Amino acid sequence: MLKKTEQRPSFKNDAIQEYFERIIYQNKLTILHLHGSAYDPDVVNLNKRVIIINCNYETHFSYDFRVAHEIAHLLHQLSSSNYHRNYFAKITIEKRAHIDAIQLLLDFYFADLTSQKWRWDNRFNFINTFGLGPLTHLVERLLTPIKKVCE
Repeated sequence: MLKKTEQRPSFKNDAIQEYFERIIYQNKLTILHLHGSAYDPDVVNLNKRVIIINCNYETHFSYDFRVAHEIAHLLHQLSSSNYHRNYFAKITIEKRAHIDAIQLLLDFYFADLTSQKWRWDNRFNFINTFGLGPLTHLVERLLTPIKKVCE
């Protein structure tokens, strides 16, 4: 039983944790939580397929987005040597991880909702839930249905 000072996690937190655990298990990934400095970002080890989340990292992005972002790096492995050598490759790799992480979260958040209009109308709830304000343009790009040119 929970003490009065403890707070029960919300349903959405439990559900998203199960969602991530399923992805991690199915893809044979490992996630570790460490306590680094506020300036040490989350990282992955591509060779060992390990996600390292720094519990003390200060960022506006939600924990859930951070986990999704690191999962995206491992699901769509790109060479880490390119990441460290080439500034433009780093930007491309990070943008791809942002897009893939947002898609993972969209698939979870809107799992039971097929209406594109409803998803679009509720995009700011989604953005606020995961602290994605700076990535609003990417969320909107993913939520905008592709129009058929040759109808």
